[in-house]
Amino acid sequence: MITKNLETIASMLNVSVLDNKFIDVMVSGICIDSRKVKQGNLFIPIVGANQNGHKYVNNAIENKAVATLWNKDEPNPPTNIGVILVDDTLVAMQQLATTYRSQLKTSIIGVAGSNGKTSTKDILAGMLSTKFKTQKTMGNHNNELGVPITLLNLYDDCEVAVVEMGMEKKGELLFLKDMVKPDHAILTNVGLAHLENFDSLEELAEAKAEIADCINDNGLFIYNGDDKLINNALENKQLNKTLKIKTFGFNDKNNIYYKNIKQSETGITFETDGEVKDSFGINMLGKHQALNAIAAMLAAKEYKLTTTQIKDGLNNIEKTGLRNELLKVNKCTILNDTYKSNPNSVLAALDTFEEIKSPVKVVVLGDMLGLGKKEEELHYEIGSKLSNYTVDELVTYGELGKFIANGAKNIVKNIKSFDDKNLMTNYLSKYLNIDSSMVIKASRSLELDEVVDKLKSL
Repeated sequence: MITKNLETIASMLNVSVLDNKFIDVMVSGICIDSRKVKQGNLFIPIVGANQNGHKYVNNAIENKAVATLWNKDEPNPPTNIGVILVDDTLVAMQQLATTYRSQLKTSIIGVAGSNGKTSTKDILAGMLSTKFKTQKTMGNHNNELGVPITLLNLYDDCEVAVVEMGMEKKGELLFLKDMVKPDHAILTNVGLAHLENFDSLEELAEAKAEIADCINDNGLFIYNGDDKLINNALENKQLNKTLKIKTFGFNDKNNIYYKNIKQSETGITFETDGEVKDSFGINMLGKHQALNAIAAMLAAKEYKLTTTQIKDGLNNIEKTGLRNELLKVNKCTILNDTYKSNPNSVLAALDTFEEIKSPVKVVVLGDMLGLGKKEEELHYEIGSKLSNYTVDELVTYGELGKFIANGAKNIVKNIKSFDDKNLMTNYLSKYLNIDSSMVIKASRSLELDEVVDKLKSL
């Protein structure tokens, strides 16, 4: 993490420390949440739509922050810690991250895509850690706010970092380009996430393909060769001629492809062919994880990892929570996939859930947000596609979830819809004492992980 005195940090921002008596104060790491500040941190208060971080500076000081950035138009900067005045704390944090990244010798792999970014990141970081000092994006810090946090928390001796690069609008990946400066990049796929900001899937794919424009000269661009939207977007794109390009998928025309995939309640096994020929196991649920794993393998090979190191890495994955977590609560098996939701990821979760055998199967689905003008139709389609799965009861949550229920009304015999999370939790609790299984999935802002936590506590 960034460890410098306050005068150096101010110079990286082309400004001065407000009070010279603090110029030699050593900063160790940054934090934007006053509740999570650790001793030695630089507190960076962010002004958001609903909160102003400047109001919480005293709490940050109580938690041992030693300095703060401070918007010039905010009154009453603290006098008992170092203060750096800036025009905008978010912009200043991004500038600080950009400068700090340019000082690091760290090699960075950027990961973009509609689905699979986080799992691919986790898998690749596990592989690379067998050979290098490796760090990765923690949680979902993958946007204009999260990426600078990720970069500023890299240690100066970090050899390789895997950084998620998210986007909701055209041009956002290019905005992150100068901050991240990825040496290589992976594009997992193009799906329906964030479709509300685009007129078509083709336009969304073009925006995702901008990850190729972010890669440093002579870098490696890895993408899903079976994704027609990606292929079409790249056909119309002038790529940097110095880039190396490799693809992954299930088609044998790719540089690496998988076959003979099998799933159990403990994970998946599969074989690979092409540039890597072997069999592998991974303790992550979902057959789609094979795609994420082979994408990571191509990147690992670029760093000269052996097949043995790749296998060791697959056995040491530090997984991000709330994604395909299999829990046993009394007699009920719960597949917790409450991290995010869109039509592609819902179907992937249902594919995984189908492999879990139990006498009673309950599907719990909440609103999928960010789908644009067709959101009602897309929710209805998910309900209609439940005909492909074993479902004894469908439980929906939220206004859009009711369209899932309508789509499934002639398919699933038992359907319940809720707008109250506590009422839904109480209703679902009856399954804890029945030999049963349930999958719970919705967009992150619905916070259905609270339902899982409550069920675990009963």
